[in-house]
Amino acid sequence: MSREAPGDADMVSDEELTELLADAEGITPEEIERDAAELDIAPPEEATVVDE
Repeated sequence: MSREAPGDADMVSDEELTELLADAEGITPEEIERDAAELDIAPPEEATVVDE
């Protein structure tokens, strides 16, 4: 008897997510990947902490 980890059934691969986003936005998966490559995301340890 095998057991799946919670949430495994809901997980999608990077490729599937790219395709879903592209479909939702009406663009190609290649455009999603190109735009994502242009993002400059700093690692969490370099984030600015804001106290609200």
